[in-house]
Amino acid sequence: MGQRHTADIVVIGGGIMGTSLAWQLARRGVRRVLLLERSVIAAGASGKTGALLRRHYSNRPETILAQRGWQTFAAWPEIVGGEAVHTPSGLIVTVDTSPGQEANVERLHRNVALQNAIGIPSRVVTREELRELQPQADWNDVSHAAYEPDSGYVDAIAATSGMARAAQAAGAEIREGVAAIGIESVGDCVSGVRTADGVIATDTVVIAAGPWTPALLASAGVAAPIETLRVQIAILQPPLALKPPHLVYLDTAAGFFSRPWGPGRTLVGVGGGDQHDPVDPDEYEPRNDAEYGRLAIAAISRRLPAMKNAVYLHGHAGLFDMTPDAHPIIGPGGPTGLHVMAGFSGAGFKKGPAVAEAMADVFLRSGPHWIDLAPFRLERFASEAWRKPWSDNEYTFRSDFGHGL
Repeated sequence: MGQRHTADIVVIGGGIMGTSLAWQLARRGVRRVLLLERSVIAAGASGKTGALLRRHYSNRPETILAQRGWQTFAAWPEIVGGEAVHTPSGLIVTVDTSPGQEANVERLHRNVALQNAIGIPSRVVTREELRELQPQADWNDVSHAAYEPDSGYVDAIAATSGMARAAQAAGAEIREGVAAIGIESVGDCVSGVRTADGVIATDTVVIAAGPWTPALLASAGVAAPIETLRVQIAILQPPLALKPPHLVYLDTAAGFFSRPWGPGRTLVGVGGGDQHDPVDPDEYEPRNDAEYGRLAIAAISRRLPAMKNAVYLHGHAGLFDMTPDAHPIIGPGGPTGLHVMAGFSGAGFKKGPAVAEAMADVFLRSGPHWIDLAPFRLERFASEAWRKPWSDNEYTFRSDFGHGL
């Protein structure tokens, strides 16, 4: 290995979770923080995400994490340092409000009230207000939606790389191209991380490796119900008929999510379980399927009719690390000293800085006092308790969008 063979804390995974934790620990005085990344920083899900900063959730814990994450992204130069990574923009969240689904409208109001209580300037808007916000859209299928005026989106690679550099500047060590192979333990305590270059001795390991997390946990005798799903996005060129800018959408009613992707380009992802295929994270097709561009154009044109004449430019596939309840696993798991930050089910990037802050509070015994991490524990899957909804305000959907809200 050529350098240090020991560390106080080893973080596995160079996405937004791992880099944020390395930064939080190093800036708070933990001296020997080592982050291992099998490829390069942001090579996994963090580099392929759409990075929409949606803060609309139907449960309090994830709403808090999304809001606290947004606060870091929105004030990036002051908090983390470097160039701004956040583009503030209006964001619309739709749910099924068709006849027979009127209860979703009531839930929408209650969930927006939850956001407001936490400090998020969201509001419920009617079909008429939606037409004012986005006149080019067809809103005939939606009676109400949630509108977040300043949520926007993030340059995910710039943010993750910037966080990694901030961690290095604070004293953390980052090794790219070093894959963790397994966790070693003595008795019931972690003793090290096994890599192709040898063993790194440590008594504290945090696995933030997305789809590769279950295999690493299994090496320590821990089972985690995380499934790897392949999910695609497409980059389209809108026609001139679609006047910029269009808003950011998490449109479960029409079955897509979207955001601007640089001048004259739009990112689109298609909802639906048929677009989420189980795969081996080491052997999956990173390019779009031949028909995906057509599917993306059809999906977004249901809301923005002018997009039926859009042109497919390029795209890629990334990976979701899905749990059975689509909520993440955060906290200890298995031998003493082993911790997990994984299973974010396609909705983790926005929460990365906040999850890392909470975990750093745990390690430094300073909290967290601002959120209860108990609902996220791995142990919830030891019984059927995980099937219980996290709130009374979860929406009902006509089709599988991949995860709930």
